[in-house]
Amino acid sequence: MKKIFTAVFATVLVLASCTNLDEQIYSQIPKDVFLSDDNNLALYTARPYTMLQNWGAEQSMWTLIMQVSDEVAVPKSWDGSWGEPRYGELQRHEIPTSNKLVRLGWEFCFNGISACNDAIYSLENSGELTEGKIKNIADIKVLRAYYYLLAVDCFGNVPYSVNKAETGYPEQKPRTEMLEWIEKEINDNIEFLTEVPSAETYGRVTKDMAKFLLAKIYLNSEVWTGRARWAEAEQVCKSIIESGHFSLTSDYKDNFKINNENSPEAIFAIPYSSVYTKSCFYPFAITLNSDLAKIWSIGDTWNGTFMGQPDFMATYEQGDLRKAATWLFGDVYDTNGKRWQYSAGVDTDGKPIMKDYSLEDINISEDKYKNGLDRLDGARIIKWPYQSDGTLNSYQISMENDFILMRYADVVLMYVEALVRQNKAAAAADVAEFKAIRTRAGLQPMTAAHLTLDNLLIERQHELAIEGWERQDLIRFGKYLRKWWAKDECDEHVLIFPIPEQMIGSNPNLKQNPGYGI
Repeated sequence: MKKIFTAVFATVLVLASCTNLDEQIYSQIPKDVFLSDDNNLALYTARPYTMLQNWGAEQSMWTLIMQVSDEVAVPKSWDGSWGEPRYGELQRHEIPTSNKLVRLGWEFCFNGISACNDAIYSLENSGELTEGKIKNIADIKVLRAYYYLLAVDCFGNVPYSVNKAETGYPEQKPRTEMLEWIEKEINDNIEFLTEVPSAETYGRVTKDMAKFLLAKIYLNSEVWTGRARWAEAEQVCKSIIESGHFSLTSDYKDNFKINNENSPEAIFAIPYSSVYTKSCFYPFAITLNSDLAKIWSIGDTWNGTFMGQPDFMATYEQGDLRKAATWLFGDVYDTNGKRWQYSAGVDTDGKPIMKDYSLEDINISEDKYKNGLDRLDGARIIKWPYQSDGTLNSYQISMENDFILMRYADVVLMYVEALVRQNKAAAAADVAEFKAIRTRAGLQPMTAAHLTLDNLLIERQHELAIEGWERQDLIRFGKYLRKWWAKDECDEHVLIFPIPEQMIGSNPNLKQNPGYGI
C-alpha cells in the first residue's frame, strides 16, 4: 500500500488541491498559541509545499519547459480535436507576451514565493524563536530560493520581495544580483536543515536538496553570469555522492512507478495522490489519444497529442532501455501482452475492420505539426506508468506516481559534466555510478574518448527525459537556438521568456525583456 507522504502532507492535502488552494479553518486556536508547539510547525508551513503540486498540471511550469525544449511537441491531432495555438508559439520560439503558459509559469514561481513569505513572516512574528521555528524558517527560505531560482532561470531580471509586511511595488533586480542573493540565502540556512533524509523528510527541504540547488547554480553560472564555476559544481556534487544518502535504482523504471515514494534516488519529490490531490498530475490526459487510453481503462481524456519530437526520438542509441521506459512507440500491446488494435470501419458485410496499432516515432513530416497527425503518428509519454484499475476515470484525478524534481542520477551526471568541463574526461569516465547509469540502460560505459560534451548532453537527455531540465541543459550546451522538428533557428533573445504582459501592467517597476513587445 502506498503511504501518503507524511502525516503533515496527508492533513494539508485534504484541505487543498491544485484547483482549490484555499485553506479551511477548523478551529479558533490563536496562531501564536498554535505555533508555540514545535509539533505544529511543519503543518503550518506545508502550504508552500502544496503550491508545488501545480508543477504537474497540463498548463504549468513543467509543460512550459517541455514545450520550448526539443523533447515534446503538441501538433494538431489526427481527428482535429486537439490544437492549441499557445503550444505552437512555444514550439516555434515565437512567444508573445500574452502566452498563457508563460503567465502560468510566472505565477507558479511567484505564488510559491508569496506562500513562503507568508509562512516565514508568521513564524518570525509568533513569539519566541524556538529551535523548531528556526529550522522551519530555514526550510522555507531554501524552498523560496528554489522558486526564485526557477524564476531567474526562466525570466532573467525578476521582482524581489521577501517580506510580507512590505508595501509598494517590488523592485526588479538583475539576474546576477538575484543569483548572489539566492546562493547566500542557501548557504546562510543550510546548517539548520535536516542532515539525513528519512520518510519524515520526504517531499521536504533537506541539506542535500539545498546542495542540489547550489550545484545547479554553479553548473549554469557561466551562462547566467559569465563566470565559470565548474570546480565548485564538482565539489558540491561530490559531497552529495559521498554522503551515502542516495543510490541508483537497479531498474531505471523504479524511479517512476505508480508507488515510487521509496526510490533511493529521490532527493526532492512532489507527492501526488488520486485521493488527496486533484487535477495536479495527469499526463495520460495530454498524451494518450482516445484509442490508446482504453489500454489502461482510462476515461475522459482530451485526445491529447503531447508526443516525443521526432528529432529527439532519433537520438536514442540502439538498445537503450530508457526509450521504451519513457515512450510508447512502435507495435503497441495491451497490459496482457496482446496486440492493440483499432477499428478502421466496417467491411461490405458490416463487420468491423480491425488493424494493429503501431506508432511511428521518427519519420513524421513537419507539416503535420500544423495540418494534423495521422492516426498512428507520434510516440506517447509512458514514463510514469498509468494505473489500469479504473481509478483514472477523469482528468480531474491525479496519478499516484510522485514526481521526483531532483534525482540522484542528475547529481552523478552533473558531477561528470563538471569534470569534463575541467578537462578531466578520464576521471569522469571512471566514475562508478556513471558507468552504472549506462549499464542499467543496457549500454556500454563511455570511454574518455567518447565522453564529449555533445555525447554527455545526449546522455542527460535520455536519462532525464521530460523531467524538467532539458531547456536549461540545451542553453548551457549551446543547442537551444538551433533548428529542430517544426522549429527554425531563432534569435538569442528567446534564451529567457518574456515577462507576461499582465505582470508588466500590474507593476510599474517591471521592464520587459529585450526582444519582446511591450
